[in-house]
Amino acid sequence: MTWFGRRAAAAESSRMADQSRQIKLAAAKKKLKEFQQKSSPASIGGERGVGGSGAGFKKKRRVKEPNQVDASSTDRDSPENFDSFLKALSQSNGVVLPPNGTCQIFADMEAVGSSVAQLQEEPNSEPVNPANANTATNSEFVSHNTELQAFSDTNGNESLKEENRPLSSTESLRQLSQQLNGLVSESTAAYVNGESAPSVSEKELEVQQSQGLTDQLQKERKEFEQKFTKEQGAMREQLQVHIQTIGILVSEKSELQTALQYTQQAARQKTGEVEELNNRLQATKQRVSELERTLSTVSTQQKQFEKQNKELEKERDSLRLEMFRLNNVGEEAKQQNSELSEQVKRSTQENAAMRLEVEDLRKRLEITDLMLQQCSSQSDPTSASQQVQLLLEEKQHLEAQNHQLMESVAQLKTERDGYVERIQEEGRVWKDKTEQLLMQVSLVAEERDRNINRVMELEASIAELQNAAALLSVEKEVVGAAEPSSSEPSEREVALQKALASLQQEKDSLTAQYQAQLRDNEQLSRLCAEQEARLGEMEHQVESQAQEAEDRRRMLEDVQSDKATISRALTQNRTLKDQLAELQNGFVKLTNENMELTTAIQSEQHVKKELARRMGELQEELHNIKEQLELKGQETQGLLEQRDQLVAHLQQYSAYYQALASERERIHQQYLQQSQLMDRLQHDESHSRAQLDISQNQLKQAQEHLEQLVRDNQQLKTEVKELLNSSALETFRDQGDGVENQSEQESPKQSSSIVIPEDFESQQEMEDFIRGALAQLEAERDEVKQLLKEERRLHLAARQQAAVALRLEQQHLNYRPVHENGQDQNQDQHTHCEHGHELPDGGVPVEVHQALQAAMEKLQQRFTSLMQEKADLKERVEELEHRCIQLSGETDTIGEYIALYQSQRAIMKQKHQEKEQYISMLAQDKEEMKVKLAELQDLVMRLVAERNDWYNRYAGAVANMGAVNPDLLPVGQDHSLSEHQTGSEVHAVSGDEAMEVIPLSEPPNGLEASSSQTLSRGLVQTESKPLGPKEDGTAWQIMQLLQEIQNPQGAQRSPHFLGENPCIPFFYRPDEQDEVKVLVV
Repeated sequence: MTWFGRRAAAAESSRMADQSRQIKLAAAKKKLKEFQQKSSPASIGGERGVGGSGAGFKKKRRVKEPNQVDASSTDRDSPENFDSFLKALSQSNGVVLPPNGTCQIFADMEAVGSSVAQLQEEPNSEPVNPANANTATNSEFVSHNTELQAFSDTNGNESLKEENRPLSSTESLRQLSQQLNGLVSESTAAYVNGESAPSVSEKELEVQQSQGLTDQLQKERKEFEQKFTKEQGAMREQLQVHIQTIGILVSEKSELQTALQYTQQAARQKTGEVEELNNRLQATKQRVSELERTLSTVSTQQKQFEKQNKELEKERDSLRLEMFRLNNVGEEAKQQNSELSEQVKRSTQENAAMRLEVEDLRKRLEITDLMLQQCSSQSDPTSASQQVQLLLEEKQHLEAQNHQLMESVAQLKTERDGYVERIQEEGRVWKDKTEQLLMQVSLVAEERDRNINRVMELEASIAELQNAAALLSVEKEVVGAAEPSSSEPSEREVALQKALASLQQEKDSLTAQYQAQLRDNEQLSRLCAEQEARLGEMEHQVESQAQEAEDRRRMLEDVQSDKATISRALTQNRTLKDQLAELQNGFVKLTNENMELTTAIQSEQHVKKELARRMGELQEELHNIKEQLELKGQETQGLLEQRDQLVAHLQQYSAYYQALASERERIHQQYLQQSQLMDRLQHDESHSRAQLDISQNQLKQAQEHLEQLVRDNQQLKTEVKELLNSSALETFRDQGDGVENQSEQESPKQSSSIVIPEDFESQQEMEDFIRGALAQLEAERDEVKQLLKEERRLHLAARQQAAVALRLEQQHLNYRPVHENGQDQNQDQHTHCEHGHELPDGGVPVEVHQALQAAMEKLQQRFTSLMQEKADLKERVEELEHRCIQLSGETDTIGEYIALYQSQRAIMKQKHQEKEQYISMLAQDKEEMKVKLAELQDLVMRLVAERNDWYNRYAGAVANMGAVNPDLLPVGQDHSLSEHQTGSEVHAVSGDEAMEVIPLSEPPNGLEASSSQTLSRGLVQTESKPLGPKEDGTAWQIMQLLQEIQNPQGAQRSPHFLGENPCIPFFYRPDEQDEVKVLVV
């Protein structure tokens, strides 16, 4: 059993002790009043103090009997005694009687007083008096129980008020029935033998009764003091227990806070480890991508590894979703991190592509060296010029493509920056919206609290009305049971009155002390609740600040990683530029050497034929290149259209994502607000432990996920090591001779004259670029044609000079011996040239030789530049194809992201619909509550009207009975009436409860029953009419409506996230084991 149950049991025991003490005090007061009435001298008179009534009529009839004293003179002094008695009642019970009910109250008091007088006057009823007195006191104890309950309610005892609140009309009916039983027992005791006691024994009886009363009062006083000390000790123990429980709760709360801080620190460490592992994964992926670019032989393994990477990315996305469910804060930052990581991957891929391009350029330079060697061996200048022209065209084309791709990269960077700014603006907007939603939720909560307070006030007013009705009926009997006392009280009565006054003062002081202690307890509970609320707010603020610091740290890390990648790219670009400069220097050296070698080429006929053939081939290649350019232009146009479509899809996706993010943030904020409102009700120790267990389970799950990630990372590391080992082996196999590597390293690279942009802004710009490149190629072709014409002219001149030289040589050979046949052609020609220089009249002149040498140098330079441009253009085409493949892969990933976010959007829509349904249900419940409150107010007004009507009827019936002639009724009417009334069964039905009054005696047979039948019917009808189930329908409807308000039917329609047992705050329900548990949402 929880400490709530112990507290309720202690409050119940204290309440029962207070009730028993108040019952005994009320019995003592009643006996004192009876003693005063008995000791007052009987004076005979015929005037009523208040007016004629049914009770006064009974008093007259009894006074006319023999051996009795006429009590009409006492009626003259009755108003003063009744006023004093009413003052005592108002001081003890706090009940103010209505002015229109004084006559009925006095009449009832006289009726009860007449029964007491009969007890004094009948001599034969002495052995029966103790039992009858006991039954009368018992009934009066029951009636005073209700007065004490009303007293506790009026004094502001909130704990007793809470327990007496569900007092229904059945309680009031039960009290009325018990009062009627008391009256009947008194009347039967008064009329057992039909004779009165002699007047001689009255003084002896009075002396005995006064002595018994004094003894009883002293005993009761002692008992009251003992009970008061016991109760005070019990209350102090309860206060100590409450203080101890509060201290225990505070210590447990601090322990739980420390445990939560430790768990949060552990979770932060785990998140840092996860981020480090993600960074390591990204680094391994970059390394794998570089290895895949460098190793063409591992293409199949590359595909498998890409599939594995996709699966790992999917698993990473699933893990991110799970972390989003646990954290619900860092999803946007993680998405930005993923986008930045993709951009880093792209940059690394571009760097790898640049490395591949450098390697291809080295290979092509080696090829150009070989071609130059062939040209030098063949000595065909026409083929070199054609190759130079082709290389220039290819160079221009590749430069154009390079420029286009660079522009596309710049555009993507600008789009990324725009997306980041949009996301930040949307975050601000949604923060404002969440604040507005929080204000609306707080307003709804305030309205709900107001409605609950109004219901509680109405319940309290109903309970007060019922208690007032019960008090009215009880006080009628109490006032009727007392007779008017004499105007001159005795000394003993004065002493008793002083003792009662002192006891009353002591009781008032004790009640004041008790109420002060209750107020102190309430203030302590309020302070505890306020401190707990402040602690909850501080915890929430600390959590929000920690989340903001974590987000800032992540953003700073992302920015630093971006800066690092940019710096790496810049350093790589610088190294590439340095390498290009070194290659250009080497190329210049090689060209100088080639020029020295090509001066000895003199096979001009073969060169002409080869040049003519090569010119035809170059024209055909130009035509093919033009066709390829048109095809490439169409392909680029299609790619641009696809890019525009992708941009449109991305815009739609961003719009959808923004809508989803807005809905998610709104629902998330609503859920957080509701959870914060419900967390304020977490006062129970079991609930906090359950939350701690849940957090531990979540931490275990997170640890399991982290262990799985660590295993996956280890597997990836092993696979990367295997790939590195295999790639190293294959690179050692593919290295070949050192001469080739040396030639690749020493092969020069010349920058192309046509710069190809990285990206084009539009199709028109691309077409203009292609046209300009074609025009430049045509101009270069014309220049080459002019060079060919000049070379032909020079060739003809050289041929003529060669013919002259041959003739001179023939003449010279006639005079000189024949040279040996094993000499080389180049040496022979060289000797002839030297011999020609020596001869003044024969050989090639120096000017012609210089002109030929300059032409050959120009031809070689043009040829090398064209070959370099052709290699650049081919590399650019390959890069474009690679970019197309990347774009197709990115479109696939974009499609997957769109499908993922559509599923998320469907989930968020479903949650939003559930929230809207719950809000509509709350609004409907609010309207129903308003209707029920209006109905309850109408029923209360109807109940008040019915009570007034019943009271008026009762007053009219009593007045009619007083107007009847008293001489017409027989003497035993009152006796028969009381017996007939006790013999009847009174049923009071209210809801599911029923009560029966057990008859004390059988109804008498004979003339008395028949003569009193008419009057008994009238009294039973007037008094039991408001007690029937049909007449008490208003009270039954009020109680049923209150039950509906406390237990609404709409609780079954609560959504799944509020649990199976929704409740109003601080509304407790006992379970099957009689334990009270706080239901917290």
